[in-house]
Amino acid sequence: MACAFHFSPDKKPNTIKNKTSRYTVFSVFINSLTASSKKSFVLLLIFFITDCSSFASKIKLIDSSASLAFFEVEEDEWRKIFPNEVSKLNIDTIKFTELPNVLKSIQYKRGVLAYEDWEVLVPEAYLPEIQKFAEKVVTNKEPKVYLCIFKLDDILAPNVKILKTSFYILGTEEGLVLLFHEINTNISFQTQYSFEDWVIFHPSPIKPIYRPELWLRDKQHTSLYKDKLVSKNGIYGNVVVYQIPELIPNPPLYKYPKEEEVIAPVEQWKSVPEKLKALEEMRKNQLITDEEYNRKKTELLKEF
Repeated sequence: MACAFHFSPDKKPNTIKNKTSRYTVFSVFINSLTASSKKSFVLLLIFFITDCSSFASKIKLIDSSASLAFFEVEEDEWRKIFPNEVSKLNIDTIKFTELPNVLKSIQYKRGVLAYEDWEVLVPEAYLPEIQKFAEKVVTNKEPKVYLCIFKLDDILAPNVKILKTSFYILGTEEGLVLLFHEINTNISFQTQYSFEDWVIFHPSPIKPIYRPELWLRDKQHTSLYKDKLVSKNGIYGNVVVYQIPELIPNPPLYKYPKEEEVIAPVEQWKSVPEKLKALEEMRKNQLITDEEYNRKKTELLKEF
């Protein structure tokens, strides 16, 4: 059962009359069920409450505004839904103050047509508040992974339609990883929405997005993430890596490649015998020393 995290501010208690009315309706509903149906309903209710309570304890609202919300995510939650290589990282918040600059580099293609312009994913007006959040958490003695959710109101229907983006922020001693769960998801509400409506969140494993949604302007420090163990469809168009060498592919990826741009990996092991022959010739002709020959031969055999 999928369980949604739903932040709900304090509300005034209902009147005794409303409570009595609700209790009566619930009692009538329970009494209308058969014995087996009652048992199934109770078990389902217990499972739902337990499941939701379990998730609610793993994510905690720590800061918010009219359009932004920040949450702490417990370790046993994020480690099981992040890509395997990312989930094994040791976390640290020392680089969190660089978060606004990383976000400035990320652009999003709002349409599917090739000629449409790319736009900044995170509005510039949100960056000062994100900066304050980053400066606040960088001093935390116990490092955490965080979840950021923000919304953009629909111009034509600002009270009932939004574009919603949610992403996890993982920091290490070297840099940051941003794992996008939603990217400008279009959401409509039947009536005017409240804060607790738009921050509702359904956690799920971070999987590759096979669409060229993001484009990175910073070509020196950032890249999209690529799973080294997967030769095909291993590129995460929704995961941005900042200054973490072991996670940045070579060459770096600044946008999800089109199908015609993907180059099949070369089976380099086939050329190893030829390289060994050439190496042997170089040694015979005294172009390299025995020590150099043995060292290079060892490297080639490892490659093989």
